[in-house]
Amino acid sequence: MHGTTEAPAIFADLVCSARERKRPIIVGIELRNQHALDVFMSSGDDAELKELLSTEEWKRHDGRTSTAMLALVEQLRALKLEGVVSGVVAFSVTRAGESAAKGEKRMASVLLRAAKRKPDALVIALTGNLHACKTQLPEAAPYRLMASFLPLAQTVSLAVTDRGGEAWNCQNGACGPHTLDSSGGMTRGVTLASPHPAYDGILSTGLPATASMPASQ
Repeated sequence: MHGTTEAPAIFADLVCSARERKRPIIVGIELRNQHALDVFMSSGDDAELKELLSTEEWKRHDGRTSTAMLALVEQLRALKLEGVVSGVVAFSVTRAGESAAKGEKRMASVLLRAAKRKPDALVIALTGNLHACKTQLPEAAPYRLMASFLPLAQTVSLAVTDRGGEAWNCQNGACGPHTLDSSGGMTRGVTLASPHPAYDGILSTGLPATASMPASQ
């Protein structure tokens, strides 16, 4: 669920731990403006931070541009400047007037192109739990979801779980902190088993979720 402090934080830990694999690391995040992200990633100058926050994308209040997400982007910049991360890809490239089904396929295609540019890389992406489904969920969407367009045997999809709490996002036209039920994430870490066939495992924060306000505020 977008808009928590804990999900971007544990994702950052996952990226850091991947350096042990001794492979190039490409990170995907559910943003749209690749150019603004590239400019920010290429500089250690704090002036670029203000420039990033001034873009239209970071003025949205849907949880994807939260304070916690900004902290993640800053961590990724540091890792890129250190040479730990090879690149950061904004893969939420849906287009105006495009169907949601085409949007899911387009998001997957961005990650696939990034992987093909560096075939030996490990691609790690953070996205909402719905996009991460490898099987179709008729009760949620009558079309295939992003992860189902990725090579299934080479893709490990983890559902992020927590102890419940709050997330800052927009639901039914209302933006702000919203209550989350516990999803069973009692122990922090990765479990490569899942009670749902749409995922290969669970990434548990082991913590109650706290709402992360929009970075632009």
